[in-house]
Amino acid sequence: MDILINHRSVREFTKEKISDDQKKIIIDAAQMAPTSSYLQAYTIIEVTDMEKRKVLKEISGGQEWVEKAPVVYLFCADLHRIETLMEVDEKILENVELYTVAVVDASLAAQKAFIAAQSLGLGGITVGGIRNNMPKLSELFNLPSKVMPLFLLCLGHPKEERAKKPRLPQKMILGENTYPTFEQKDLISYDQQVSEFYNHLTKGVDQYSWTERCEHALAQKPRFEVTDFVKKAGFLNLE
Repeated sequence: MDILINHRSVREFTKEKISDDQKKIIIDAAQMAPTSSYLQAYTIIEVTDMEKRKVLKEISGGQEWVEKAPVVYLFCADLHRIETLMEVDEKILENVELYTVAVVDASLAAQKAFIAAQSLGLGGITVGGIRNNMPKLSELFNLPSKVMPLFLLCLGHPKEERAKKPRLPQKMILGENTYPTFEQKDLISYDQQVSEFYNHLTKGVDQYSWTERCEHALAQKPRFEVTDFVKKAGFLNLE
């Protein structure tokens, strides 16, 4: 429970390596994640090639931990394995349900891997910025059709402990038997809490609230081109 409740993103790592035994435990845990219909519709690629790491860093907007983390895993939604090894109607593989299954399977596996790593005393961060250039990723890792790169999981021994970010009030994300009700005024206290958190963390440089941060992120990183890649990769053919 301490690991789950005290999650923090770690961006600074020591030079200590992660052992092969630790990596096996992490991947073993990932494979035991829940999976819809037992499909296991994901693939994990460990990125050890430093030239590829540099490209990933550039694609993600210069996030240095992508290059410096001792271990970096690329998580992909994957229907190619099913398409190749089984007799399945192509229309089924290209519908919204199977796309959703693959994305959820990969995400659940990544979360299991992350928790396993934290239980070993490691820390890390997920990086979705690689979706800034998905065609480049596909080329870089020789991804076949019906494989979608989603995010990186960067892991290592934490160099320092970072502060824990406050989360939304539970009444805004938890409903009982129906969708929860909330109003803009319910955000006032939380916005202030987030503003104070970043003000303290950055010594006054950053005082943006949760609402301001999210609005900025959505405006700056819409990634409309992801839709084109997903369709070209063989997902979501709705015609």
